[in-house]
Amino acid sequence: MYREERQLKAIVKCNLLTTDCVTTGTMARRLKMKASELYRKLKERKILYHSDGMWMLMPEYTGLGLLRYRYTLYYTLLGEKKLRVYPVWTKGGVEFVTTTMEEVRCKR
Repeated sequence: MYREERQLKAIVKCNLLTTDCVTTGTMARRLKMKASELYRKLKERKILYHSDGMWMLMPEYTGLGLLRYRYTLYYTLLGEKKLRVYPVWTKGGVEFVTTTMEEVRCKR
């Protein structure tokens, strides 16, 4: 039990850094598209890549503070504990992606 409490405290501490961040789904809705479509477009623009079930920034964008990760513990139907990690966008990330998507629309 003590180990699980420590894990939960660590997750809460990490997630505190993401309270002002926006999920990709929320940002996609603001841009009037689906999250899967936004991920695809960011992948095409070589901003994100998908590896081991996670979306991550390409190396040239990692130090810019565009993205953070949020953590969620959950249990499968078989009672197995799993950790889900997903990206959330900072204010700077939202501005960057919004500008990028506007540029994409203008080029059409």
